[in-house]
Amino acid sequence: MNNRKKTIIFIALSLLALLLVKREQKEGSFLESERQYVNWLIDTKKQKKETSSITLLALDNSEDSVLQDWPPSPLDFAVMLNNLKKYNPGLIAIEPSLEFPNSPDGLIETLRTTCLNFKKDSLLFSAICQMDHSVNSTKDKGKKFFDVLKNVNGNTESIPEFTKTTSMPNQRFAAMGIPISFTAIDLTQKKSEINQYKFPLIAKVGNEIIPSFVLKALMLETNTSPDQVLVNLGEKITLNENKIIPIDAGGHVEIYPALQKELPKEKINLLTTPSNELSEKSKSSLNNRIILIGNNNVKNITFRNDDFISNAEFMALAISTIQSGLFISELSPTKEFIIWMIIIILGALIINTKSSKALPRIGLLIIIYLSFNMILFQSNGQWVSPIIPVAFFIIIALISLVFSEKKEA
Repeated sequence: MNNRKKTIIFIALSLLALLLVKREQKEGSFLESERQYVNWLIDTKKQKKETSSITLLALDNSEDSVLQDWPPSPLDFAVMLNNLKKYNPGLIAIEPSLEFPNSPDGLIETLRTTCLNFKKDSLLFSAICQMDHSVNSTKDKGKKFFDVLKNVNGNTESIPEFTKTTSMPNQRFAAMGIPISFTAIDLTQKKSEINQYKFPLIAKVGNEIIPSFVLKALMLETNTSPDQVLVNLGEKITLNENKIIPIDAGGHVEIYPALQKELPKEKINLLTTPSNELSEKSKSSLNNRIILIGNNNVKNITFRNDDFISNAEFMALAISTIQSGLFISELSPTKEFIIWMIIIILGALIINTKSSKALPRIGLLIIIYLSFNMILFQSNGQWVSPIIPVAFFIIIALISLVFSEKKEA
């Protein structure tokens, strides 16, 4: 078979493989393979980072928990806040929504009085939202408690959307002017998450864009007002002091999962121990940091190495990633397309050589490709899915074996 026919067959098979693989990628068929590939890149990365400053205070219903009841009562939260105040935290962000539908008014007032002892911007409360197509978001009274980001550039269609607030702090807290942001958006129709390391930093309600719990915590930490936040969808979010967060078209940040082992996580009984009995390490994990008080009882998010983490851990890791500057992100579609074209061009040259030369060259091309990916990830944390290049390499090898000229006798 002449070289022209082999090249046409190779290009036709490559285009067919490209269409089939892209279709399966959209369905999430290669999610596990891509996850393992990213984990491999993470394990090869030499970490150069700033120090993160967040501590997760884990609330749970385990046997060693000092909480008498579950969920925690207003009095439990009041004790936590009073004990934390002596350690001078930078920000206390409470992930469980402070509703307390069955608590006496007296206990709720005790917690409200405790909150009044803090500066407004030193506390952050949470809400849970929902996307329900039967609800008109313009009628949702809860949205008035959220900040609105005005400086948003780009197509907002991919931003997560909600139409109603399903869980808000008790009205006594909501009326205090303490910042409130969403910790999760429940979907009436669950969609498969293509990349489980992504966390939304913004959401859409009607025509307005609001910050998530994670982004709001960082805004408070950096003294950034909503008017100072600049969002360029598909590129970055810029906060005060030129703090830059890379995001995708939907406003998601990609979490650096290796930080999971480094995340300071304290049991809540730390707060019942007298200050003079705490180690210096424990004190430093509370002083001048973001303290995220989170429900660690429900671990329903699949994470690295088949671990399951809670939504509170997920948010703490997102904050830690941004503070540390350890970002990972998928390569842009344009750059990924360029890589595909280079592989196809080199493949067309390889298949027109003898099989004795073609196979070693394919092996060398694979080594070069993996080395390029490692260098790319080491330099700026970007990665590109290996699935389509693997399909190209298989096609190159098959055509080289089947159609390559034999050695002359």
